[in-house]
Amino acid sequence: MRILGIDIGTSSIKAVEIDSAFGRFEIYEYHDHPILPGEEIGPALQRMIMGLAKKPDKIISSLRTSQVTFRNLQLPTKDRKAILAGVTFELDDELPFSLEQAVFDYSILSQSKSGVYLHVAATLKKYIGSEIEKWRSFGVDPDILTTESWAYRAFLNRSVAAPQQEEPIVVVQIGQDKTSLYAHWRGAPIVSREIAWGGRDLTLAISQKYSIPLDRAEKTKLDHGFVITPPLYTNSTADQIEFSETLSEPLKYLVSEIRQVELTCKSIAHGKPSVIYLSGGTSLLPGLSRYLEENCNIAVKPIQALSSVSPSGITYSEHADATFLLAVSLALTQVGTEKNTLVNFRKGEFSRQGLGKAFDFASLRRPLLAAAAVTFCMILSYFVQTSSNRAELKETDAQLERGIKSFFGQISAGTVRTYVASPSRLKNEVNTELKRQTEMAKLFSPNPKSPIDFLKEISSSIPKDSVVDMVQYQVGSAPDSPYLTSETPNANLTFLMTDPKVADRLTTLLANKLSDLKKGPLEEVAAAGTEPKKYKITITGKPTEDSYGK
Repeated sequence: MRILGIDIGTSSIKAVEIDSAFGRFEIYEYHDHPILPGEEIGPALQRMIMGLAKKPDKIISSLRTSQVTFRNLQLPTKDRKAILAGVTFELDDELPFSLEQAVFDYSILSQSKSGVYLHVAATLKKYIGSEIEKWRSFGVDPDILTTESWAYRAFLNRSVAAPQQEEPIVVVQIGQDKTSLYAHWRGAPIVSREIAWGGRDLTLAISQKYSIPLDRAEKTKLDHGFVITPPLYTNSTADQIEFSETLSEPLKYLVSEIRQVELTCKSIAHGKPSVIYLSGGTSLLPGLSRYLEENCNIAVKPIQALSSVSPSGITYSEHADATFLLAVSLALTQVGTEKNTLVNFRKGEFSRQGLGKAFDFASLRRPLLAAAAVTFCMILSYFVQTSSNRAELKETDAQLERGIKSFFGQISAGTVRTYVASPSRLKNEVNTELKRQTEMAKLFSPNPKSPIDFLKEISSSIPKDSVVDMVQYQVGSAPDSPYLTSETPNANLTFLMTDPKVADRLTTLLANKLSDLKKGPLEEVAAAGTEPKKYKITITGKPTEDSYGK
């Protein structure tokens, strides 16, 4: 699934594409489309979406932080209806506007035996309506409209380990005209504020100080801007100190707002923030991190918006990491388990289905007629094919009945119908009959492994110059043993000879007739009277198939 998170700023539109499947994701691409001076947002947004390689399956945007308020509530219940009633009751007392004018959504943060801990976000209906109308005027209808706080939550829960969230974390997103301050603690938002201060305030300070146009002041800030702290004044020139103090003056307002967030964190989490993450193009101003760190007495780090969440370990540029935080955070709300706990204002009367029920049936007339014609042809084809199949099945049944009668002989018509209706029973009866016929054939057929055939085969194999006397010949089972077709017979042969060398020759000849051949010791037999001396040898084994002359 292709997910597109969109952040519409003052001077550009930033978007991040994510490919998500089976709980895994990959950052496909990120886009930064400038909004030209005097240009409306709509054409720039359409130009960006038209340039995408693939149409996104879901588009996610957010309301501004100044348009949303939220609460984290602990309710002593797990029942859905009771939770909704409790949320409504709590908001009715705390919201600065009536519930009839508001819309809210909530997500459960955690559960315990005592109840649930949940995050509730609320805003005015007029904000939702105007936001959707604005997007529609751009030719785009976002699938999800969430809050910046919930987007930052999704980002931090994926990029920061749980043990590091035991102390509050602050994100400062510095835009062109506004700055968002978000505080995160133990997987949930606790503070979210928007202030009317941004990078333009630094540009304005340079313009007023040096009496230069705003565009030139902006270029000066981007190309040569910096901030230094008093400990570094000894190694700086007077002009450098003067320029730094020019930027330090508007930065004091940002420092005071961060301190307000710090006080709120101490009140809620009983501890000061452990780190401040800076985001936005202005966060790349040299010396800004150190300036805020010394004035707020909190560690300050640049954000790594794309690099810290990239599953493939790709490292993105410093500028991309600084400027795509909100866009990638919005996209991450639809990845993994986050999509099941989403805060989304596009529900009820503001859902996409509820806002798009009008259809032009006249324009669908020709497609409907074509679909009806195709359906009629499919039904007609079905009936024709069914009739043909029935005729074939009837003929097959007749052939099967004839086959059954020819195989079993004299059986009743009822038995034949039973066999046709029950293939498993027919199969068992056929196997039983075949087994019976096989056993009968064994009884009346000649023995394929006759001891006489074996004797004939070895007699013809022993040459005439090898004179031997066979004094013992036993092949096959004993006379009183049961007849087993699967049993391999044994052979036990004893020979007498006058020449002991004949024993080796005899063993070589019988090696082709017996498997597992074993030769006994050559024994001398006492001669009677004037008879010559003789030797006895016993050879055992299992007759092979070739030993019967087949």
